[in-house]
Amino acid sequence: MEINTNSKTSIKSVDLSFNLSKEISKIDKVKTIFACFECGKCTSSCPVIDLFPLNPHNITKLAALGATKYVMKEEILNVCLTCNACNVSCPQDVDFIEFIKFGRILLHKLGIELQETHDGILKIITDIQANRDKPPQLPADLIPEGYQVSEKGEVAYFVGCLPILDTVFQDIEANSSEIARDTIKILNKILKKPPVILKNAKCCGHDALWKGDIETFKKLAEHNVNEINRLGIKTVITSCAEGYRTLKKDYPKYVENVNFEVKHISELVAEKIKNNELKFSESLDKKVTYHDPCRLGRHMNVYDPPREIISNMKENGIIFTEMDRSFENSLCCGVSCFINCNDFSKALQLDRLTEAKGVADLLVTTCPKCQIHYKCMQHEKKETPSSEINLEVTDLVNLIVKMMGL
Repeated sequence: MEINTNSKTSIKSVDLSFNLSKEISKIDKVKTIFACFECGKCTSSCPVIDLFPLNPHNITKLAALGATKYVMKEEILNVCLTCNACNVSCPQDVDFIEFIKFGRILLHKLGIELQETHDGILKIITDIQANRDKPPQLPADLIPEGYQVSEKGEVAYFVGCLPILDTVFQDIEANSSEIARDTIKILNKILKKPPVILKNAKCCGHDALWKGDIETFKKLAEHNVNEINRLGIKTVITSCAEGYRTLKKDYPKYVENVNFEVKHISELVAEKIKNNELKFSESLDKKVTYHDPCRLGRHMNVYDPPREIISNMKENGIIFTEMDRSFENSLCCGVSCFINCNDFSKALQLDRLTEAKGVADLLVTTCPKCQIHYKCMQHEKKETPSSEINLEVTDLVNLIVKMMGL
């Protein structure tokens, strides 16, 4: 296949005569594409199907048959949220989103970029991190006053891009750095010694991977794995659903010497509660519901720990109620790796906020980006306030810290 290196290339101007069916034979689960018996479950589960004619089983089948010009359309590979709803619903275990990722990798090699949101600033930041030796400097105030971190130890906290998100989304008061600060507070209380902070870590590379930029992803991943191994870390804690999936599932697939365990902060806190090592001291009279992020839920099957934590707060005044669409049927927040922030995604955000407001006055999630997208929708509607989406949105670690009285 001839690769065009012009990053502004249009799909219409590139040579698509290569053998797509031969290319996709490189996908691990390609054989399952032919196992599809067109039951339609993937299509009916797709959150954008009512907004865009995205048909997962048709796309993968046509690809396997070599229909390159149809499958490699930018709008098809761009609109998919990679939420994994299709994979979860498929009785034949067809890996649709792996195919989408592979298609994006091909597009990237052809020099075609997906639609970037926020003027591409987040991509620029990621590219800079990947191509310079010096990692980004963490904010001086990231360590809360009165709390400590260790220079050496076996448990480390991966901060990731939270401080960067704070800078980019300060107009909607995302407060992403507060998630990091509160995670450090929690770890100080539940670990035997303060955690190591991975000061020299870079972006985990999640967005680069799902945009098809494998080269950038590998640079970031290799740097982070080398840094974690250099410090002798045995367990890495994340407070980000995307970072959790990337470090735990994608790093071992693309990078060598991943010799550490990865845990989401909710898993660790839930363990401490079960062992009677953590109790909540504060009261809060709130009706709370929980939004399953795609990366933590459908991608990694982590559904119970966040719910166990919130349910444990019932004696402190919290009333926990599920939305109709929860667990594997949870509705995606509408944006993946900061592409395709459009009318489709906004419709999904409005739908989800309305559903949450119907059962609660506090929406809790475990994905900083989900929180940003919901707050962004609320910010957009602030000129015409709507009671249907007027509820508080927060991260689980922020709620934990509040209930611990920290």
